[in-house]
Amino acid sequence: MASKTIMIQEGTYLKLLQLKKDNESFNDVISRLIYQAQELEPFYGMFDENQGKIIEEAINEARKANDLIDNQRENY
Repeated sequence: MASKTIMIQEGTYLKLLQLKKDNESFNDVISRLIYQAQELEPFYGMFDENQGKIIEEAINEARKANDLIDNQRENY
């Protein structure tokens, strides 16, 4: 199978490292995450626009909080 080399930022690498299980390669981690994202497709369109905005805002706030925690860990 062909392979490609990619570049990622240090923070992204550290997040992947945290998600990596003992017996997984980084390729396995990325493949697992892509598969999980595809499992969400049946839920698209489930919420009306207003509900979607509320959920999107909550997700964005959670991501900001996670990024803040990650940055604090990196600087520790």
